[in-house]
Amino acid sequence: MSSANNNTPLTKKAALPLFAFFLAALVLAGFISWQFLSHNATNSPSLSEQLSANDAFIFPEAIDVSDVPFINEEGQAVGKNENLGKWSFLFFGYTFCPDVCPTTLSVMQQMWIKLSPEMQSKTQIVLVSVDTERDTPQQLKSYMDYFDPSFTAFTGNPASLRSFAAELNAVYAKVERKNARNEVDSELGYLMDHSANIAILDPEGNYYGFIKPPFTPKKMLTIVTAIQSQAP
Repeated sequence: MSSANNNTPLTKKAALPLFAFFLAALVLAGFISWQFLSHNATNSPSLSEQLSANDAFIFPEAIDVSDVPFINEEGQAVGKNENLGKWSFLFFGYTFCPDVCPTTLSVMQQMWIKLSPEMQSKTQIVLVSVDTERDTPQQLKSYMDYFDPSFTAFTGNPASLRSFAAELNAVYAKVERKNARNEVDSELGYLMDHSANIAILDPEGNYYGFIKPPFTPKKMLTIVTAIQSQAP
């Protein structure tokens, strides 16, 4: 009489409950994973939410910007085609500005050095001068190089400047300075009142959105990183 073999395979009838158990476990594991991913996707802030939390606002669709001719700090003629392929963070100002412009450029410089070389290659920091009388290309180059040689600046004729500023919702005005007798004094020079927002232009050169002051290196780094990592 033969003895029972402990290694005898399970019969089909005995294997069914075990199979059902494993199937149920797989279904449960899949459901838990789906719930986890769905929860994370739901709670992960969108690009728009990340930016608005840092006073940056993007438009539902980028707005087309005209091809306006300018001269850069190297004395070269530049237009829209010469500024394609990068995210541009552009603001209006001038080299004789006593406060807003040097502060903004200092913040951008502190942000810039924390970007990876790859991100720097996709980013452009631009000052558009609203002082066409005094800001020559040579003056702009000396000024921008003080902050970072990678930064660029544009100057041009008043008509081009007015057109470009209007498309980016920027305003500026010349303010004559007065002496103690409340008389305009040319020896005191003049100031330029101007908008402080930073305009964001996409790699196609169109108006993508804007950033409201105040600016900090951390805030700008968050914005630049978020745009480049999530924007289509």
